[in-house]
Amino acid sequence: MRSILLGLNETSANIKASAIISKDGLVIAAAMPDDMNEDNIGGISAALYSAGSRSAWEFAGGIEQIIVHGSQGYVLMAHVGKENMLTVITKTHHELDPIFLELKRSAKKVAEYLSKLE
Repeated sequence: MRSILLGLNETSANIKASAIISKDGLVIAAAMPDDMNEDNIGGISAALYSAGSRSAWEFAGGIEQIIVHGSQGYVLMAHVGKENMLTVITKTHHELDPIFLELKRSAKKVAEYLSKLE
């Protein structure tokens, strides 16, 4: 799975990190710089997913993606498989369409990989 993440990161110079994270915040696989803390990313992603999924079910019929727009970039999350999410952290506010396309492609690859393990 790490190879999928490394491939995703290579698709854009604006992707700083990516990780596959369980709904409980466990980092299953990650491709991120050494100065980023995997446990923090996992915990924050789980909290965002929990809040986002509750909101989505209440107002939008279910969750597909979560987007957080920060002052230095974005956190993008896509639901993967039954219990996991793919989190991507961008460096800047450049065009997101190519990153969303690669996020979707990578999420599909991860879901296929995880389904083989079940």
